[in-house]
Amino acid sequence: MIILYIFSSMSIIQDPDYQYRYKNYTFKGKKEDENIILLLRRHWLIFVFKFIPTIIALIFVFLIGYTLRGGFGEILQADFNDKFIGLIEVFLYILIWIGAFVTWVNYYLDVWIVTDKRIVNIEQIALFSRHVSELEHSKIQDITSEIQGILPTLFRYGYVYIQTAGERQRFAFKQVPNPVRTRNIVMKLQKKAVLREKKKEGAILRGKV
Repeated sequence: MIILYIFSSMSIIQDPDYQYRYKNYTFKGKKEDENIILLLRRHWLIFVFKFIPTIIALIFVFLIGYTLRGGFGEILQADFNDKFIGLIEVFLYILIWIGAFVTWVNYYLDVWIVTDKRIVNIEQIALFSRHVSELEHSKIQDITSEIQGILPTLFRYGYVYIQTAGERQRFAFKQVPNPVRTRNIVMKLQKKAVLREKKKEGAILRGKV
């Protein structure tokens, strides 16, 4: 089963329809002859974990508002009580909505793109800042995948670490689905890129001779 799983993962590159899977997706700096092979975000369970505080906050605000209206309705004037509590509730709901929106943006816009030429890491920082870095396949020295913990094992998500010789020595895919599959695909792309580089160097040397 393990052999079949790895084989099916690596065969994605050989699938002639893989480039159509993300045909409509584009990003700044994408080359015309560049085909997207993988488009990775953090596992959906990570978003659920980050969204739990938002749900707790919504329940808390609702319960506080309900308690204040019921407990202090007789002590304070009804009009003042309802308007004041309603104003506080609206303000808190706006803050919660903004926090949920920021959580969604940071999740959705954090993307790792694997093309047939390079790896592009797009990291969204808050709402108005974005960090983009890229790595050519030929510069990859080592690739490892890591799955630790009960939930990552059950839901098959984890990290993929890519070792390079450049300034950024470690390139990481964080909490992505199927890290073993991703590692195998990137490894095959790296081998193809290195082979192309060697062929080019050989052609240049033969031309000089």
